[in-house]
Amino acid sequence: MGSKKTGIEDLTEGLGIAKSSFYSFFDSKEDLFLQIFKEEREALRESILENSFLKYRTEPDKAIRAYLQYVLHIVNNHPIWRKVFIEKEHLELKISRSSEEEIKKICRDNVATILPFFEEWAASGLLIDKPARILAETTQAVLSLIHFRNEIEDEDFPEIMNILIDLLAENIVKRSD
Repeated sequence: MGSKKTGIEDLTEGLGIAKSSFYSFFDSKEDLFLQIFKEEREALRESILENSFLKYRTEPDKAIRAYLQYVLHIVNNHPIWRKVFIEKEHLELKISRSSEEEIKKICRDNVATILPFFEEWAASGLLIDKPARILAETTQAVLSLIHFRNEIEDEDFPEIMNILIDLLAENIVKRSD
């Protein structure tokens, strides 16, 4: 019968950092976790953009749907993102031990990544008459519901997200009369 892993062993398993030398590199498990999350987020950024905004560059509704669905797929299947967004213990560690400014910076960076697409679409007259920044922030805000996933019935969460994604994508694009 195997022993149960500690949080540090779970986090460092794929990195080749021994548990005994862990604190030589990081002040806490939470600091390591936040660093891994940031690196993984950066590594996935291009893939996310390629599978959404770049793929549907001239079709904002499709790009927004693809972006949000792809991020949800990553959250459900990527071990680090799953720990941050779904497994409550890691979410609480991330929030309680990270500075409020660091969390705000991550959110600003996420919006900054998608904002140029919204600005391009707005300049082309493809979006409703709202500032591009507000529309990019609204799109990113839909993903904040992932944090409440544990409070929503498991079988209901995907349907709720699909409804919100569809509502946003359909109503953010200017419709010709």
